[in-house]
Amino acid sequence: MPLPIFKQFTCKVCYMILPEGIKEDLNDGLKLLSEKYSVSIVVIEAVNWNDDLTPWPAEGVFKKAKPFGGRAMAYLNKLTNKIVPETEKSLEIEKAERTILGVSLSGLFAVWSAFNTDVFPNIISISGSLWYDDIVEWMKEQTSSPQLEKVCMLLGDKEKNSKEKRMATVEERTLAAAHILKEKTCASVTFELVEGTHFSPIMPRLERAFEVVYGLGGFHHIPIGVLVS
Repeated sequence: MPLPIFKQFTCKVCYMILPEGIKEDLNDGLKLLSEKYSVSIVVIEAVNWNDDLTPWPAEGVFKKAKPFGGRAMAYLNKLTNKIVPETEKSLEIEKAERTILGVSLSGLFAVWSAFNTDVFPNIISISGSLWYDDIVEWMKEQTSSPQLEKVCMLLGDKEKNSKEKRMATVEERTLAAAHILKEKTCASVTFELVEGTHFSPIMPRLERAFEVVYGLGGFHHIPIGVLVS
């Protein structure tokens, strides 16, 4: 079972699914975010990145890359029926205000989860892989959670420069996904195009996402492009 990295005495809980290579580097920053916004931060462990976070099977993106397994529904069931209740029991929270935060493929998973569960009223997708095959088309045909309150989608302005053709569509498809969520829900939807490459730099994006969802005001950030409902 995942344990909160930083526990606060509050009903607010942010469940993060982060790429393996960046977790340890973020400890100090996450501690500050947790304290500033009075949010318990839980980092989810033991995730099969290419399989657990993808909604259906698809080809890999690079030469000799393994295909994506498409087991997101099974993992979402594990997350909502086991990980979340066990974590909140350990935190002694009876009625949590939940956020799911994902980066890259887990950012895709976070957006996809908005159409498959009512557990997370707040969604944060940082450099989400919304280039994934058929995801935007699928979203157009789905009904999202009526519990959805806030969606924050942040994308680096250089991510569309990828040499991989599918990944190069990420900006237009992320913007399309944001418009779909804006049209289909009563949630506040924020899309921002910020400086940088694929989830780098990561800490300023985490800071901005927390400001959007938990906002305390006074964050002097001028994004390159914004869509807000």
